[in-house]
Amino acid sequence: MNGVPKKEQAVYRRVVRRETHAPRTGAAVVLAAVLVLVLLVALGLSVWWLVDPAARGGLADRMTPLTSRADDSASLVAVGVLALVVGIALVLAAVLPGRLRRRARRTDRLALVVDDGVLADAVVAAVAVRCGIDPRQVSATVGRRRTTVRVTPTSGVPVDHEAATGTVAAVLGRVGFPTPQRLLVADRGVVS
Repeated sequence: MNGVPKKEQAVYRRVVRRETHAPRTGAAVVLAAVLVLVLLVALGLSVWWLVDPAARGGLADRMTPLTSRADDSASLVAVGVLALVVGIALVLAAVLPGRLRRRARRTDRLALVVDDGVLADAVVAAVAVRCGIDPRQVSATVGRRRTTVRVTPTSGVPVDHEAATGTVAAVLGRVGFPTPQRLLVADRGVVS
C-alpha cells in the first residue's frame, strides 16, 4: 500500500471495519434506557423519602417481608453476584463490537469484503464438481478458524478425501481467504 495516499488507506480501513462489524446501537440504547429508568426511580423514591415522613413508615412496613427473607447472607450474595454478572454482560454487549460473518482483504487499489456464505457456496460447487456428485449432497460452513465440508456420497461410490480437501484449499486460496479445512463424509450414501 505504498503507492496509495494515507487518506485512501484510512477510508479503506474504515469501510472494511464498518462492513465486518455489527453495530451495537440497539444494545447501547437499551442499556441507556434501563439505566435512566433505574436512576429516575431511585431519584423519585429518594425525594419521596425525604419529603413525606409518612412514606418512610409505609415503605418500611412494605419492605419488612422482603428484608426478613433477606437475612440469609448467602441469598444476598447470590442475588448480588447475579446482578453483577447481568450488569457486566449488558455493558459489554453495548460497548464491544459485534462481528459479522464476513472476511475482508485490502490491496493497493481496492478493499474486498466477502460473506462467509458466499465462500461456502463456492466450496460446495467446487467439491461437487471435483467429486462428481450433486451439489445438494455437499454442504460447507466457513467459520472464523476452520472450513467444514460435509459430503454425502452416492451409494457405492467412494469419495476421494485428498482430492476433496485439496479442492477446498485451492478454492479458498484462489480467493485469498485460506483456512484449515475438515472433511466429513457420511457413512451412508444416497441412492442416485
